[in-house]
Amino acid sequence: MRNQNGSALIITVLIVTILVALVVEFAYEVYIDTSSLSNWTNAQKASLIAKSGQTLSARYITELSQSTYTNQPEVALPVEKYFGANTRLTIKIEDENAKFNINSIIQPNGKEDSDALESLKKLFEYLNINTNLALVIADWIDTDSEPRFYGSEDNAKNMFLSTVDELKLIKGIDKNVFDRITPYITVSDKWPWKINMNTAKLPVLVSFKNMTETLAKRIIDYRDTAPFEKNADIVKVSGMEQIGQRLQSKIDIKCSNLRITSKATVNEITRTIESVVDTGMKVHFWREE
Repeated sequence: MRNQNGSALIITVLIVTILVALVVEFAYEVYIDTSSLSNWTNAQKASLIAKSGQTLSARYITELSQSTYTNQPEVALPVEKYFGANTRLTIKIEDENAKFNINSIIQPNGKEDSDALESLKKLFEYLNINTNLALVIADWIDTDSEPRFYGSEDNAKNMFLSTVDELKLIKGIDKNVFDRITPYITVSDKWPWKINMNTAKLPVLVSFKNMTETLAKRIIDYRDTAPFEKNADIVKVSGMEQIGQRLQSKIDIKCSNLRITSKATVNEITRTIESVVDTGMKVHFWREE
């Protein structure tokens, strides 16, 4: 009898243990499903709010397009609308014309733009980057199969770059090089590309033909006091009398392309939308992550 009672007790304990395990597993699955649903809901809400940030930028860009000149390389837009508890939205707008357009080294007809290519090499040299990489990039873009540098035509796309991130696919451009050049470059299909002299940073200014670091610093000092209101104003900078005349077709004093980064966070779930638009709000690039 004692053996039977002992066996029954063991069986009962086993059954209870199994039931407890099943209950715990069920509760865990419910928790996981509930959390997943909550995260999905937060992600959807964050995505919609990030998109609204892109829409909110349109008004600012419309006003910007009506201005005579642009002298802010980037601006953080204030967000006055309340989207709910534990919800944040940040909007940053950058002047893409403050940067060097990588695609400009090859003309729309497929031929090399020697001045632009030399400017890219000069930019790389100023950043202490191997200037041969400029030749590799040119071979990645142009449509012929003639290498400018050993191995530069290997697996070349032979088309214009679609995004800045595409540079990572090019041989010789590792993370270190990529991180050093990205603050000063952009990718656009707009031709001809003009650089905003009111917002371009020092390395971009130095990349112009015959431009020295001293002259570039004088430009920055001048515009900090009195922004350029027309292209011809560049010759007012000491030492730029002749160079400024030659640069008239390559420069501007306002932006025509902008990068909008809209980041929304809902209960620690974040969605970021990055776009490049022109002042007519035509979208040239869109990415959400």
